[in-house]
Amino acid sequence: MTTALWLSLAAASAVAQDAAQAPTPAEDSRETADVLILDPITLYAYRQEAGVRDVAASISVIDGQQIGARGLSDMKELVRYTPGVTAPRQTSGANPASSLTGFNIRGVGGNRVQMVVDGSRLPELITDGTRDYLDLNFTRQVEIVKGPASVLWGSDALGGIVAVETIDPEDLLQGRDFGGTARLSHDTLNAATGIAGAFAQKLGPDLEVMIGIAREESAEVELSNARDDGGIYGCPRNLSYGATPCGKFNPMDIAADRLLGKAVWTPADAHRLEFTFDWMKRDTDIRFDSTLGPVYNTVTGLPTGEVNNDYDRRMLVKRKLYAVEHAWDIGAPFLDNLKTTLSYSPSGYDRSGQRRYLSAAGDQSVADELLSFEEKFLQLDIQATSRFATGAAQHVLTWGFDGDRTETDYRSRTITRNLTAGTETEVRGGGFNFANADTRRADLYVHDRITLLDDRLEITPGLRYATYRIDPRPDEDYAVTPGFEPRERKDEKLLKSLGALYRFGDGWQLWGNYGEGFKMPTAQQLYTSLPGAFFDLIPAPDLKPEGVKSIELGLRRELPRGYFGVTAFNAEYDNFIQSLYNIPGTSQYTYRNLSEVHVWGIEAEAAWELGDTLALTGSASWQKGDQRYQAGDEKTPHTLPPLMATLGLRWDLPQQNLTLDLIGTFASSVKYVESDTRFKPAGYGVIDAFAQWRFTESAVLNLGVMNLFDKRYFEASAAGYDLTASSSVARLNPIELQTGPGRVFTASLDYRF
Repeated sequence: MTTALWLSLAAASAVAQDAAQAPTPAEDSRETADVLILDPITLYAYRQEAGVRDVAASISVIDGQQIGARGLSDMKELVRYTPGVTAPRQTSGANPASSLTGFNIRGVGGNRVQMVVDGSRLPELITDGTRDYLDLNFTRQVEIVKGPASVLWGSDALGGIVAVETIDPEDLLQGRDFGGTARLSHDTLNAATGIAGAFAQKLGPDLEVMIGIAREESAEVELSNARDDGGIYGCPRNLSYGATPCGKFNPMDIAADRLLGKAVWTPADAHRLEFTFDWMKRDTDIRFDSTLGPVYNTVTGLPTGEVNNDYDRRMLVKRKLYAVEHAWDIGAPFLDNLKTTLSYSPSGYDRSGQRRYLSAAGDQSVADELLSFEEKFLQLDIQATSRFATGAAQHVLTWGFDGDRTETDYRSRTITRNLTAGTETEVRGGGFNFANADTRRADLYVHDRITLLDDRLEITPGLRYATYRIDPRPDEDYAVTPGFEPRERKDEKLLKSLGALYRFGDGWQLWGNYGEGFKMPTAQQLYTSLPGAFFDLIPAPDLKPEGVKSIELGLRRELPRGYFGVTAFNAEYDNFIQSLYNIPGTSQYTYRNLSEVHVWGIEAEAAWELGDTLALTGSASWQKGDQRYQAGDEKTPHTLPPLMATLGLRWDLPQQNLTLDLIGTFASSVKYVESDTRFKPAGYGVIDAFAQWRFTESAVLNLGVMNLFDKRYFEASAAGYDLTASSSVARLNPIELQTGPGRVFTASLDYRF
């Protein structure tokens, strides 16, 4: 496929050479612009377009140009320069590809942060799974909404939203009849080589189409500063049998493919229809060498008598999206426009493996493993906008329906063949088995943007009536625990938000908001059931929904050559769900609600043009929190990222068509963790350098060096690890794999035609 894609891109580039000589309108605007600092546009703060620095909310926007210029290729790299937001990597036997588990915003992560691509939800994270469904090719921008956004975007936006918007045909055409882009890239972090191309064509006065194709081939992430001896844990792996050292990930071969197709039809001035097909696949072959040699029980740490000779595993992550969006400019007195989106997105992963081993009885054996997880989303979003006046107040009323039906399926099977005895056994329903389920959400929402006092004052109240129902449908592999039979759960909630923004003086803004969030337990949290020889996983059908009440206060100022802003936030969560809680005095594990979790902090950002070609940017986040397991318990610290900051310097050299960036990322040491037995990462600072050279009107070379001085440090996620570990934990989940990357080089070549 790679060869074919090379040829197709080369052919497209050759055809477009003549057309590429004239700068596009977008390029003209870049060349003639006299500012280096722009105000990005948000679509998710109010469900309407608005300037990021013009809303009563805290939002970060990362545009496609930044993603390409800095070589940001995955979730972790995407938020590298966004203090207070992280993307942890899971390293365990349950996640053989060591993939990313989602985003953490202000100390809240996992399924409490809603992730969407073009408005379509991504699958939930399960214990033995991944949430790494993002491919950043063909991205127009990524929005990160910090804090609860459930009133406008539903129950799962308890801690915030990460929303990816892809390009459409007009982004490539820019007023012409045809246009496109091609890209080659390389990243030394995981030896990734990528190729991507997108082409758009105007087929008539009312029809535009585009197609984008991308492929990337890579290996495992290389943490050059991780210690093979396991650091403070030591390394109990069987190195003499060829096991992977504790400072390295298992060897991997990864192939990722992406296909994006869109068609935009405007049959009349008032109507616009957009059809989308989006497909991605990431196929990872893993030599799971970390387990080679004698096998030890993961609970007791005692030898089982088995010896692993070979263990090959595979992780196939897949996502599809079929969507149609209709935008209708009605222009009626109370109904300005109506947007309807219908989408279907089947996504999930297949995990397989073959383990060849010598049994405790001395028999040659082979175990074939298969686990699959899939969520099929059918979503309908109807959004109406009404613009009207009441006296001196101007209103932009956004209201509508947001609903979806989700089918969740989990299957696990292991077939063991005793080659010596010639026998075969099959075990179903292993892993972290839970009942399959159907989930229905049907919500009504309304949000008003009221402007008063000649646009100096804005008030933004909002309401959502959220309903939620989850119906279990256990199959024959589900092990029912007596007294904890799976049953239907449903709930409803009226969620409220209120924001205000006041403009005064010379570019000053004072703003604040109050927001509520609501999240029902997942099927895995409610229905996990697995009896075992050493421990039992017990369902928790009586879990309560999680909730949050949040307050933010902010102050901003826009200046002729820059801006600054500071935000203080306070969020109080109740019924926070704790995973795999060990019931005292038993070998049973389950989920439970915590009494409360409290998180508060301060964020700041600023930018200043030091001249026509030089700009300075900075941002910082400090947060702290505590938690109480049960009413009456003493509060303990809630483990959060430390004080983090970024400082950037950009130098534009228009005569040389060159842009240079230096970005420093700094973190204080972690001081507060939920237990004195937890590891506290030290503070650090790393410097990244980037260069962007436009050597023709249509071609740009991007070069980057991350961690320029090759600093060894631990990422914030390491604070979730204990200071000491059992041999089982040290073997499967070495703390050294939480070190940050060493010096990494990136390079890419972008061509626009």
